[in-house]
Amino acid sequence: MRRARILLLTAALVALPSCMRSLVREVHVESLSIETHGLSGVDATVRMSNAADRELRFESIEGTLFYDRGEVLCVTLHAPVAVAPHWAGDVRLRCRMRVPDRAALYAVRRKLARGEMQRMRVSLSMRIGVGTAVKKIVRRSSLSDFLDTFGVESADLLNDLGE
Repeated sequence: MRRARILLLTAALVALPSCMRSLVREVHVESLSIETHGLSGVDATVRMSNAADRELRFESIEGTLFYDRGEVLCVTLHAPVAVAPHWAGDVRLRCRMRVPDRAALYAVRRKLARGEMQRMRVSLSMRIGVGTAVKKIVRRSSLSDFLDTFGVESADLLNDLGE
């Protein structure tokens, strides 16, 4: 089962525009570890391979979790990350985490533990570069649809939120 920890990279690769779809067959995400730094940051280490002839760049990534219309949690890539062509190894994604309302995060954790995700939404925005091409991708969906797309359970997300 895929963990919530690989959602951003998987979403980035799945969401590539049609002119970049062949890259999906050449880029693989094999594993990931995650280290949180309180409520201020996250370091994610991903084993990736890029069999393509072009460099893959994650120029920006921003994922936001909303409850009702309020922002609960926002994770932003600290600096661009490049994966060289014909390269395999560990890629570290250093992200800033912003929690505007800690009480809202606590409430979301409780609701996730009870499986109540009806009022939760996710927004994912990223700029991905391949060679000289850059594409901005924006996706919004309910949290349950987002998790279902990647076969992730709410319990996995709770673990990643430090529950």
